[in-house]
Amino acid sequence: MNKTQLSLIVAICSGIILAHFYQLSTYLINFPNCGDDYLFLAYFTDLPRFTVAEFWSRTVEFHSYIHRCISTRLFTAVYAIFRSAFDFKELTILANLLSMSIIYPLAKLLKRNNVNPWHMVALVGLLYAPNGNLDNFALIGVLQHSISLIFLIWISYLISTEKSRSWGIWLSLLYPMFGTEGLAFIPCIILLLIYMRDSRIWIYSLCGALVIYVYFLGYASPATIPSSGSLLSKLIFTIKGTIVFVGGAVKKDLIISLIIGGLFLINSLFVLWKYHKTKNSALLFSGLILSQILAVGAMITLGRGNAQAGDIGALFSERFSSYGLVFILITYFAAIQPDLYKLPVARHWLLIPALAWFGISSILAVPKFKNLHTRLIADASNAYYFNTNTFYRMEDREITLLKKSGNYTFPAEIVSPASMTRNAQTIKLSPLPAYEQGINEFGISGTGILLVEQSNKPYLFLPINSLSHSIKIKKDIPFNQQMSRFVLIPTN
Repeated sequence: MNKTQLSLIVAICSGIILAHFYQLSTYLINFPNCGDDYLFLAYFTDLPRFTVAEFWSRTVEFHSYIHRCISTRLFTAVYAIFRSAFDFKELTILANLLSMSIIYPLAKLLKRNNVNPWHMVALVGLLYAPNGNLDNFALIGVLQHSISLIFLIWISYLISTEKSRSWGIWLSLLYPMFGTEGLAFIPCIILLLIYMRDSRIWIYSLCGALVIYVYFLGYASPATIPSSGSLLSKLIFTIKGTIVFVGGAVKKDLIISLIIGGLFLINSLFVLWKYHKTKNSALLFSGLILSQILAVGAMITLGRGNAQAGDIGALFSERFSSYGLVFILITYFAAIQPDLYKLPVARHWLLIPALAWFGISSILAVPKFKNLHTRLIADASNAYYFNTNTFYRMEDREITLLKKSGNYTFPAEIVSPASMTRNAQTIKLSPLPAYEQGINEFGISGTGILLVEQSNKPYLFLPINSLSHSIKIKKDIPFNQQMSRFVLIPTN
């Protein structure tokens, strides 16, 4: 391949990457995407007052009962060295920059196996497919999920390369620092060492057991965890949830995700089998990542699902979209390896469905990005004027962090009730069937934000979802629809 072609590949890949960061810059504002994001503002605020002991305890303490979030807090600490004020948008964009490091091991393995370099265009397109990157628009998403996946890809690359295998094996013990799912990778490495008849199996197993033991020191199980039924039902539920988890990356539909996820599972097992037959390092790399994401699906099923009720709806959440994105990426990466399976056409034809997927993903993501932007404006406006939020629960501590910590400034995008109601259109809401527990949903035409007024006073902002043409109101928000005036505020 000549220099002109390589330059063109680099240019196209760069354009895809720049488009991703343009979307981040356009649709994000300096406000938390979800309630978990306050973790980092709280840590940032308290950091200057930490003693050494407090720094250690706050850095390793559990979040949401099970997550240590060590690497995410350390990332925030580094950010605090250079910034005196906290900016959710800026930190989210900075964390997203780390995703570019994934390109190096992919390119090296392609070159090692003499795979057509044009496949890098497809790989970069799949990596930054907009509809699969929605989780990376939340600070907790990119710091907890994506950085964990980046670490997984790098240690899998090191393990797949004979010269660096020892480094990858021992560094895998640090995986739980980057995400709870790292606990599942330790048994994967133990199985690999058994398969390779590696003499390090015993010392690694002891070290792995020690890591898991230390990780759970001080752990307290939440009292609200429901009973999961019999062992058999739990096993069936976990297998089903794992299949749905990876299949949902293509289509968030139970039946379709089961079919596609089943095919993904079979293909992943085939990748491992072909590594056994060929010892191709790229297939070992792929097999490790695919196996780990399947294990993550099992963990999320057990942690967030309900076996007794058969509830696996949480697996379709956009907050886990990064795992599905990487699963599709690595599935494609394995498919273009010459040793995997014979194809009726040349492998460069796989570029067409990959780029088509990127195009479809881009189209599907646009209204979701716009809805996110509208919601963030409504959320920030509610917090600024009404000390509340309609998307997640906001306690006094969150309000204090935003308004009294001295480390945060509300974004310029917030909507002023006084200035926006003068020429606004008064509208009516149409009640819709309630599909979510604790939520009232109403149909509405138009796009933008609703301002709820009660007793002729501004009361609440509600973002309009342009996909469902509706707004959602938590039932615990005390307002009377008949006594309220709803004013439509258009947004760009």
